[in-house]
Amino acid sequence: MRPYEWGSIYSAPGQGANELQIVAVEYRLGVRFPEALRTAFQSSRKASVFKQGKLCQSGITGQIDQGGKVLGALSFLEPLDRIEAETQDIAEYVSEQYQRPLPDVIPFAQLGAGGWTCLNYQNDPTRANPEVWEGDMETNATFEEFFHKVADSFDDFIEMLLPDDEIEALGFRV
Repeated sequence: MRPYEWGSIYSAPGQGANELQIVAVEYRLGVRFPEALRTAFQSSRKASVFKQGKLCQSGITGQIDQGGKVLGALSFLEPLDRIEAETQDIAEYVSEQYQRPLPDVIPFAQLGAGGWTCLNYQNDPTRANPEVWEGDMETNATFEEFFHKVADSFDDFIEMLLPDDEIEALGFRV
């Protein structure tokens, strides 16, 4: 995995969560967050991914001329004290829009145009490194278009995030 660090795009992001706060949210949600996400919550209130000092906000699957696409986004993490409310918000949205439940899905970031980047525990809250899925309100004609897989794990998702100069080198406009 390519080295990265958690930082913030904000000049005063606020103090990160402590271990007891993280454990309390995990307990109420009935899951354990991936270790990398736990570290992020501890680093600052609105943590972002940086690689070689560059902000990485967009997930890229490969070279554009070889079928690569932009898949997934993370400007900054949702603050830990908002995770439970966001979990309820996405569940209510799916229930209202698609008349179905959305179990074991925990949003950890919002999409800029509306929606959520989520951990999908898929009925197994003991998963150490769950898949990452996206609920994109801009593509919500069907549930399958709205809610789609981004990465096989949280670690894989972090690996996909690239800085703008690398995204441009892969043929994408930034």
